[in-house]
Amino acid sequence: MQISPAMEDYLMAIYRSQTVAERVSTSQIARRLGVSAASTTAMFKRLAEEALVEYHEYTGASLTAKGEGLAASLVRRHRLAERFLTDVLGIGLDQVDPMADRMEHALPPEVIDRFDSILQEPHTCPHGQPIPDKDGVLPDLHYSPLASLAAGEEATIARLEEGDPELLRYLVEQGLVPGARIRVVEKHPVDDLITLDLGGTSLVVGQRVVAALDVGDVPAPRTPRL
Repeated sequence: MQISPAMEDYLMAIYRSQTVAERVSTSQIARRLGVSAASTTAMFKRLAEEALVEYHEYTGASLTAKGEGLAASLVRRHRLAERFLTDVLGIGLDQVDPMADRMEHALPPEVIDRFDSILQEPHTCPHGQPIPDKDGVLPDLHYSPLASLAAGEEATIARLEEGDPELLRYLVEQGLVPGARIRVVEKHPVDDLITLDLGGTSLVVGQRVVAALDVGDVPAPRTPRL
């Protein structure tokens, strides 16, 4: 079976989306990849023919065991590439996702293994997303939505939504990145705004930002072995 780069992109998009729902819709994946719903439906059917997804027109798609294994290896490749770009080359985390997209299809397994060794087997990508190991197993990390915090509670930002470049740039500019310590000062019930304290700086954020942030476990940083 020959897997094209486009098929790989869809498998990874489904894998990422299944972290919040067992089945994903055509519109979810079309929006994530910036393609038409018709193109997504056609690809779902193609992936189903290869036994990589289960697809039903009205309930969406989910990865089969075979598809999940392949998708996990692709996500591992992508997230290790992102980690290499940030930790070794010093590229900002708001820039690395599209770069890793271009790299991942060309990197052979031995290069990915070398990245993993140099980076000392990191548990997360720069955005805090977990990196599957060689067997597709995710590290045991615990996250909670920022919205779950009550006024007065403190937590550490652990994970960012990585699929919106404009929003990601804003988060980086404001310092809302993995490892940043925040305190919820006030939750405004009328307009759903939240006031945060970030290192002594007050920041009012709306639901678009709130939905993009999880708090929880942040693995200790590791120094690359060059």
